[in-house]
Amino acid sequence: MKDACKQVLQEEELELEKVRGEPFVGNRHGLGFTGLLERVHELEQRDVLKDRKITSLEDKANSLEDQLYTLKLSIQEYSHVRNAFISTFKRDKLNNATELDIDIIRKGNRIGHGGDAAMDALLYEGLNGRRDSSMFKELYGIHPADVVKITHKETINILNIHARVRANTYKTGTDKFYQRFSEFVQLFEGSDYNESYLTAGSQSADVACAYWSLLGCQRYQDSR
Repeated sequence: MKDACKQVLQEEELELEKVRGEPFVGNRHGLGFTGLLERVHELEQRDVLKDRKITSLEDKANSLEDQLYTLKLSIQEYSHVRNAFISTFKRDKLNNATELDIDIIRKGNRIGHGGDAAMDALLYEGLNGRRDSSMFKELYGIHPADVVKITHKETINILNIHARVRANTYKTGTDKFYQRFSEFVQLFEGSDYNESYLTAGSQSADVACAYWSLLGCQRYQDSR
């Protein structure tokens, strides 16, 4: 029996190697195959890590696109305000405003008196920023420090709608509108500001329901 085992060891050229930290005895052919499996496993792990990195980069790209969109909107609206400043000077000081200037002034006034959560939240940043964050929350329902993190266009829009209704000096907002807005904000904050609530299969379906309910709600009381 010993002679037979000795003969097998000599003929098979068995070797001892460690595979995944464990001792493994086999011939060169078997150990080579094991090494190949190890290499395949390593490549599979690298693929998984690459997929995760790609997904992370895609999420960052989408977030940057949303931020760029919001910034473009803010720049466009701010340009209307600055245009109105020049046209107002022509009207009030030079007395030579054209019909186009009058239209520019009207448009600038509408924007200046409307809500812009994304831009207004930036007014509270830095050492020289505004300190009346409670006033901002009265208008937009959410603290400015949290609003600056929001890149979701629909959410920013609904905050702007509330500010426009809240600041309107000619019309009064309905109790139902304010109630539904409060419910939306409460649920949105409760979801840790999850901005994917309008995405199919989202875990924040209650936020989506509150959003659509608010969007379709009557905003102003009848003037009768």
